[in-house]
Amino acid sequence: MIGTILGQRYEILEKIGSGGMGNVYKAHDRRLDRIVAIKILKTEYNADENFIRKFKRESLAAASISHPNIVSIYDVGAEEIGQDSIYYIVMEYIEGRTLKEIIMEEGPIAPNRALNYTIQIAEALKVAHGKNIVHRDIKSQNIMVTRDNRVKVTDFGIARVAGNSTVTMTNSVMGSVHYFSPEQAKGAKVDHRSDIYSMGIVLYEMLTGDVPYDAENPISVALMHIQNPLPPPSSINPIITPSLDYLVDKMTKKDSKDRYSNVDEIIKNIKDLLMNRKPFGGATKSTIPIDKGDIQRAQVVQKDILSGQIPKDKKYRSKDKKKKNSGPLLGAFVAILLFLGILFVGYKFLTREPKPDDMIIPVPSVIGMNVEEAKTILEEKEFIVALTNKEVDDREPNIVLEQDPEEGTEIEKGSTVQLVVSTPVEEVLVPNVQNRSLDEARKILSDAGLALGSIRDPEYSDSVDEDLVIRTNPEIGTSVKPGTEIDIFPSKGPKEELAVVPELRGITVKKATQYLEERGLEVGEVSEEYHSSVEEGLIFYQKYQSGNNIPVGTKVDVKVSLGPEKIVDEETEVNSNSLKNIDLKVDVPDDNETHSFQIHRIRGNDKTTIKSGSLDQSNVITVDGKKGDVYQIFIDGKIEKTIEVD
Repeated sequence: MIGTILGQRYEILEKIGSGGMGNVYKAHDRRLDRIVAIKILKTEYNADENFIRKFKRESLAAASISHPNIVSIYDVGAEEIGQDSIYYIVMEYIEGRTLKEIIMEEGPIAPNRALNYTIQIAEALKVAHGKNIVHRDIKSQNIMVTRDNRVKVTDFGIARVAGNSTVTMTNSVMGSVHYFSPEQAKGAKVDHRSDIYSMGIVLYEMLTGDVPYDAENPISVALMHIQNPLPPPSSINPIITPSLDYLVDKMTKKDSKDRYSNVDEIIKNIKDLLMNRKPFGGATKSTIPIDKGDIQRAQVVQKDILSGQIPKDKKYRSKDKKKKNSGPLLGAFVAILLFLGILFVGYKFLTREPKPDDMIIPVPSVIGMNVEEAKTILEEKEFIVALTNKEVDDREPNIVLEQDPEEGTEIEKGSTVQLVVSTPVEEVLVPNVQNRSLDEARKILSDAGLALGSIRDPEYSDSVDEDLVIRTNPEIGTSVKPGTEIDIFPSKGPKEELAVVPELRGITVKKATQYLEERGLEVGEVSEEYHSSVEEGLIFYQKYQSGNNIPVGTKVDVKVSLGPEKIVDEETEVNSNSLKNIDLKVDVPDDNETHSFQIHRIRGNDKTTIKSGSLDQSNVITVDGKKGDVYQIFIDGKIEKTIEVD
């Protein structure tokens, strides 16, 4: 696919990923001169017409979602390449790593950072759920994290509008089994609470460094989601607090009715944890009994983890999931050790001394500051800064618009401060529609997110054919806001240079040629006819009247006289002295068009066509006749008049 151009605009540059449904490529959008990501559906799905219809429908539904924490979908298309049909989605290109890559490289993520990521994932789902769209495939591989710690949820292209048909285990494109909700694993109907379950598994993975369920085959993992209790994160990572255990447990209840009912509740609980450190879910000082011997033994585990002596290859985990046949004594020892770790951490959490005054400080106001200045101030006070962009067109870019917590709120050092930063409304370039028809220009503008404005008065152009687009206002290549109306200037074609027609009647063709060439005109068709009153060899007719203005280069047809016609009656020799010249006026419509004519002569019982030709203006035709002759004049095949010679 490298080098292929899709939709006459997207040039494939390199492959950057793959999944169950298709491959992802980095591409260059030639029309808007920007880098995009393109997911191309695997050709093995092309034979499934229902799947293709669903793919198109769901991609268009996903394109309606717009949020800073969601990867934008720009375009959906299809292309015939050779014998194959290519179906693709064009998306925002994100520079960063997937959450899965971060966890694999760094191990468990610090709780504050993990909770900040979870809030951003929840904000993305809040928008989708508000449009009745369920993602169905929330997993760490589908979550991008930018260099400034902004989360971007991707792959809404395989979402389905809630309430449609159910997902079954045979539908391999609907997500990874390690993050399945129990209802997905059963093939039952799902709703937004299935996304909440999967998000809980992602949070679990961030806090512990691994997913909770794993086995040799997907069916076994799915059954674990349905049957096995979820081990609390603190059983894997003893620094996890009871409130965090409760949060994960509430998100991952087996019965969807027991989970959080919406992501708003999750966001509120997480903000309570981050800002106020309020325990919830029954995590109070009286709920966990404490034994000093247990604390001393568990302290060794916590010290090794906090000091980094246990490496990030997860050797601190309570179990090796692939070695399920370890001896019972080893299993009992590990279980006791983990239980003691829980006791110690619970004791430390519930009986912790109040923080020193210098650890709880008020949040300064950074609203209105440049984002870099704001980050410097907050980081100097040992806060973690998370950024969210908001498009505005009435503020300069990179200015802090909002902050959470608000100014003066007292929080602990190391807490996260969320900043909303101004960013310009993304502009688009006016595409090149020159030499395009109006219909083509309208489609090109629409594809670029712009609208066709006024059709201005046509202009002359030596390089653009008539009725095609010469230019636009704003000009081609100008950066404008999406939805801007673009005015179109069509072409009238080249501006015609005119010349005055000279008088050609009564002169030779050679002389007429000279006169016409001097004016930039040419001699056209030359025909010869008998003429009773014009000397042989001289012009008696010209197509355009003298004095008229006609375009330079026009050809002027002329007729040259053969002199008087000599007629001999084959049946009876007739003395030419008995004939006389008869002038017949041929009247043609005055419409500057050329018309055909015929003159029929009726003499006795004989009817003969004696003249025919074409005229663009009324003229007098001279014929030879005698008394009793009848002449019929036809214009464009219809008889115009009849004349009898006296």
